[in-house]
Amino acid sequence: MKNKRGVIIIILLSFSLIFSLFYINYFTKSLFIKDFNEKEKIEVFSKYNVNKEKACYGNKIKCTSIKYKVTGKVNTKKIGVYKLTYTLVRKKMKMVFKKTVDVVDTTKPVITIEGSFANVCKNGKNNNATIKAEDNYDGNLTDKIEFVVDENKITYKVSDSSGNITKKTVDIIINDNEKPNIVLNGSSNMYVSVGSSYNEQGAVVVDNCDGDISKNIKIEGNVDTTKPGTYEVKYKAIDSSENETIIKRIIKVFPKNEFVPGSVSGKVIYLTFDDGPGPYTERLLDILKNYNVKVTFFVTGYNNNYNHLLKRENDEGHTLALHSYSHNYAEIYTSVDAFMNDLTAIQNKVKEYAGIESKITRFPGGSSNTISKKYKVGIMSELSNKLNELGFRYFDWTIASGDAGETTSSDKIVQNVTTNVAPDKLNVVLMHDIKSYTVDSVERIIQFGLSNGYTFAPLTMDSPICHQKVNN
Repeated sequence: MKNKRGVIIIILLSFSLIFSLFYINYFTKSLFIKDFNEKEKIEVFSKYNVNKEKACYGNKIKCTSIKYKVTGKVNTKKIGVYKLTYTLVRKKMKMVFKKTVDVVDTTKPVITIEGSFANVCKNGKNNNATIKAEDNYDGNLTDKIEFVVDENKITYKVSDSSGNITKKTVDIIINDNEKPNIVLNGSSNMYVSVGSSYNEQGAVVVDNCDGDISKNIKIEGNVDTTKPGTYEVKYKAIDSSENETIIKRIIKVFPKNEFVPGSVSGKVIYLTFDDGPGPYTERLLDILKNYNVKVTFFVTGYNNNYNHLLKRENDEGHTLALHSYSHNYAEIYTSVDAFMNDLTAIQNKVKEYAGIESKITRFPGGSSNTISKKYKVGIMSELSNKLNELGFRYFDWTIASGDAGETTSSDKIVQNVTTNVAPDKLNVVLMHDIKSYTVDSVERIIQFGLSNGYTFAPLTMDSPICHQKVNN
């Protein structure tokens, strides 16, 4: 009997507990959120509404919606873990619910392949095909692509920041018949004066398959700087597929300028510089001194900052010639007297600073200029005759360097001069030492001339006549 009573008591207590729980859940009123998940995972860039939850006051049978407050945000454009707090309040009742939202990326990157796979390098490099990778979250992943070559196939692989992996395999034909490309450091034609040293500048070698293989280059050839002559240096490069490239550098070793005053003959170049001295004249004088080259300076007088260079020009054996004091066409070409007054002024300045009296001159704009007609018709004819009467000698030019307005490129100036000098003609070159790009070109012009057997000389009162046709 006692055992039966005990069982009955346990059954009654169990029913009582079940009823109590049922009553609490379905009849006791409280604050809650329907179907609430504490953890939620969503795809990046998807839509998510933090206010989608339905909050109630009541029980499972009857529930009245209530408003709630959400603390925290979810950025669906950025992968990460976001925390939200829901606070429910009704009269004196308050409940707090917490949620974790995990924004993830499960989309694989996309590999796009275009082009030919008929000539692929042994290492898998292919310049005839374009392989790109794009990810919905990371964007361009092309530089993250990896590849593996397996006989006649190549597999491309890329993974994004979330670990999503994409692979693509294509059939290939391994074949490399492209030669390496050799690029010389410095010029392919170099000039070195006798007695100086030749410094090998080397080269850079880039191969379509092997990349930079400069360290494998072979250089052959000797340059004897004690003897004038033309020397050749060879550069050879071979890639991993036995493709070979050979190029050459020509080095011309030349003697320093051998100009001797009073004995000019043979192939001669007369470099002349107008409008100075100026801010670049001193650098020009240093270059000329290094090669023992003498030139002619047709000087002006309007810039007093460089008067001291007049003496240096004369002391170092250059010809100091007269160009104009003012270089103002509107003044000097109005009359013979106006021109002669200007010429006398620059002649006196040269005498003051250099201690010489120069009677070599050049008309501003040259004797053939026509702009002088604007100020006086026939003035150039009058002036050319007047200078001859007074014992002056004027010089024009036979080669224009192009620095008077045609170009600002030192490369173009070098080209203009070197392509127009000739061994059987009078080579009087017009240049301007007030232009930096002109001074930049002078050394290369000197090197070209000396290596081709020319002598550089200044103009003198005994130099060959160099006149253009007088047009006014």
